[in-house]
Amino acid sequence: MPPIAHEGAIKLWNGGDREQWRAHAAAYDERLRALNLGERLSKLDAFVRKELPKTIAQRRATSATSDDWGYIKKDEYVRVVEWKLARGKTRPGLMKYAQALSERDVESASREAYRLAHASEGGKRNSKGKIVDAMAPFIALKGCGPATASILMAVGDERFPFFSDEALAVVVGNGGNDRYSAARYHEFMKALHRKCDDLGADDLTPAKLESALWSAAALTMPKKMAKTKQ
Repeated sequence: MPPIAHEGAIKLWNGGDREQWRAHAAAYDERLRALNLGERLSKLDAFVRKELPKTIAQRRATSATSDDWGYIKKDEYVRVVEWKLARGKTRPGLMKYAQALSERDVESASREAYRLAHASEGGKRNSKGKIVDAMAPFIALKGCGPATASILMAVGDERFPFFSDEALAVVVGNGGNDRYSAARYHEFMKALHRKCDDLGADDLTPAKLESALWSAAALTMPKKMAKTKQ
């Protein structure tokens, strides 16, 4: 089933009010809870969107080398994949691939990906260009496509938006069989960078805009019905 373009996300994407974008981003946690998708997802979401970025930044800050921009461990990688599957479409095969990866491969890929992202155009916050190519070390891992790679990049660099269905559908449209391709993600990323430029606010990063679009879409997502005792 193709991704759905939710009315709230469409309206937000077509608007240029910074405060509206900030308000939807700020309401993300509340709207996630309102979907009644379970405590496990809420905990995973807090880990992916709040804890892991801080952990990567701390590793970067305490590194002894100047070109070390942080890394993630295998268990963190697995939790990111678990979060992606819990918040989006269920693809059990992805978890098997994630669990089969070695600690060394995950750390090596993440170090190289974050290094490449920083090296692209001097690592400037507003750089675009070929920065998308920094995802290549993650995509080289078995089972890691552009969508998974995008959130793995986003936790280390807010210039990378998560390639979520809810944002994809309104930013560049559903597309065809190639909707989750690297080329499609590049188009998606460039569109969000352009929106950031239009909004002209440093706090409204591409990653933040994706969160705001998901939050706006959540207003019309179906809620999970609570089980009742018979």
